[in-house]
Amino acid sequence: MKKINAWIIAIITIGGIFYLSSIPGLRVLPVLRQLNTIVMRFDVYFIRIAEIIAQRLPVDMNELTPIQTVSNDFYAYAQANPVIIEFLLRKIAHVFVFFSLTIVLFFLLNQYTYKTYSAVLISFFTATTIAALDEFRQSFTDGRVSSLIDVGIDLIGITMATLLILFSLFITKKSKQKLPPI
Repeated sequence: MKKINAWIIAIITIGGIFYLSSIPGLRVLPVLRQLNTIVMRFDVYFIRIAEIIAQRLPVDMNELTPIQTVSNDFYAYAQANPVIIEFLLRKIAHVFVFFSLTIVLFFLLNQYTYKTYSAVLISFFTATTIAALDEFRQSFTDGRVSSLIDVGIDLIGITMATLLILFSLFITKKSKQKLPPI
């Protein structure tokens, strides 16, 4: 049953990537507005958690002046150029989606390989291939542009996921070595 679930999640993720890349002129902000209505249901819980965390932070507000200056400058720039928000959200979405895809592929492939590190490498190269194929496919969609830069941005998410997997494997390997025999 575990393999079937991994396959279903992988197919839905890859299908979602190719579906979204086939939509001409897709914008991120309308999609985020729809997601926002779903997330608003959980808003009360997030506010409570944020308040608990904020009460425990020993922050002197004078230390935040440089951050406030930068954020105010960014907000002013974003209001004058709203396209920058759409651009940044699209690139962040690229990183997040391919980060998630790499982890999904690792969990799927790890069930079929004898060595875990083989699953890491295969998931890295498979996700990279999917990123390249996705960009190639976009070149045939009206209102979409294929870009090697987007493949590079996808590769950032893929690399981050691969490093997280390797770090997790390293940590769990060390902790297994430290456990006394039962």
